[in-house]
This record gives sequence, C-alpha cells and structure tokens, in this order.
Amino acid sequence: MIRWTRTGRVTIGKVPAAIQWAKEIAEYCNKYNVKISVYMDRFSDVGTIRWFADLTDLAAWEKFENQLMADKEYWQKVNQAVDLFIQGSFHDTLMRAI
Repeated sequence: MIRWTRTGRVTIGKVPAAIQWAKEIAEYCNKYNVKISVYMDRFSDVGTIRWFADLTDLAAWEKFENQLMADKEYWQKVNQAVDLFIQGSFHDTLMRAI
C-alpha cells in the first residue's frame, strides 16, 4: 500500500475559497479512480490543507500521476488557485505501508 499526501499553506484571507477549491480539485482527481480525502489542520500548522490518497503500489501512483500531468483541465483548475496558497508551501510525501 502506498499513501500520498500533499500539504499547502493557505494565503491569509483566502481560507473559505481555498477550502472550496481543495475539495473541488480532490473531487476532480477522483475521476481517475483514486479516492482523495481533504483535511485542514486545526492545531499546530493552522491554515494548512492536506490531501491524502491510498494506492495499491508505486505503479498505480505513477499511472495516476501521469494521467494528471497530461490532463489540461486539471492544470487549468490548478492555475485557478495560484493566489489561494502561499508560493513554495506545497510539499508532497509518498509513503509505503510496513
């Protein structure tokens, strides 16, 4: 089992719009048969949104990533969020269950 997570810090004053966009982009990506969940930190890194997805193996992750990279509509949606998150705040982690 592989777990992917992405974190991004929301720009001050943009929390409601960032939450809406975070849920919409997750729903859009779910069309690739990957269930993405969205969370927001309540303590510690307040203003941080986290996306999570579990995939069977690295091959499944690579297939999903390649589909997104080639999806023009996905990139249009990503570009809509340019002012919602702090530049350079995104961080991806890929983990393997042990």
